[in-house]
Amino acid sequence: MSSAPWYLNAERPSLKHQRKWKSDPNYTKSWYDRGAKIFQAEKYRKGACENCGAMTHDAKSCMERPRKKGAKWTNMHIAPDEKIETFELDYDGKRDRWNGYDASTYARVIERYEARVDEAKVDESKQMDFAKVEKRVRTTGGGSTGTVRNLRIREDTAKYLLNLDVNSAYYDPKTRSMREDPLPDADPNEKFYEGDNQYRMSGQALEFKQLNIHAWEAFDKGQDIHMQAAPSQAELLFRNYKVI
Repeated sequence: MSSAPWYLNAERPSLKHQRKWKSDPNYTKSWYDRGAKIFQAEKYRKGACENCGAMTHDAKSCMERPRKKGAKWTNMHIAPDEKIETFELDYDGKRDRWNGYDASTYARVIERYEARVDEAKVDESKQMDFAKVEKRVRTTGGGSTGTVRNLRIREDTAKYLLNLDVNSAYYDPKTRSMREDPLPDADPNEKFYEGDNQYRMSGQALEFKQLNIHAWEAFDKGQDIHMQAAPSQAELLFRNYKVI
C-alpha cells in the first residue's frame, strides 16, 4: 500500500489490517485422543445413556448397537465414559489433512496384503499339482475325465507349438486362435486340443447355433418369433419342434 487508510492511524503503510497477524496462544495443532476412556461405572447413573449407560452422551447419539433392554433397565454391561476434548485449531491445524493420523495403523494394511500374497502362493501351488495330469481321455459329451480348465497354464504346450510344420493349421496371433486341428492324424484319445472349431461344433455351442437357425427360418415362414426379443419363447418352440 502506498498510503494507509485514515482510520488505521498507522505511522507507515502496512497490510496488518487485512489479516489476523497476531497468533493466539490458545490455538493448538493437537488432535483428539481416539477411543480413550476416563471412567468405568458399575451401575447406571441418572442422566446417563439409556442404551449403554455412558454419561458422556444420550441415547439418541449413542454409537453402540441398540440393546433389547438398555442399561437403564438391566443395570448390566455399563459402557465406560468417553474422553471429551475441546480445543481450537490454528490456521495450519484446520488445513492439515494428516492431523491426527496414526502411522502405526498402516501395519494392518501390510498384514492384509501379506495374507493375500500367502493365499496366492497356496493357489499357485495347487495349480502346479493340477499340471501333473498328463493324459486326458475324451468323452462322448466333448468334455474330459481329467481336470476341467478354461485357461492354459504355463506348463501346457502352446497351441502354435503342437505342430511346427509351415503348412499346418494357421495360428492367428492377434486373436490367439487356431481354428483347424494342428494334429489331424493323431489319436483322438491322446489329443486334448483339436482346434477352436471343435468348440463351435460340439456341446451347447452347436445347440445354440441350431436354435438361432430355427428362429430365423420360423420368422421367414410367418411365425411371430424373435431370438433376442423373446428368447424363452424361441427356445420353447424349438423344443416342441424337436419333439415333433
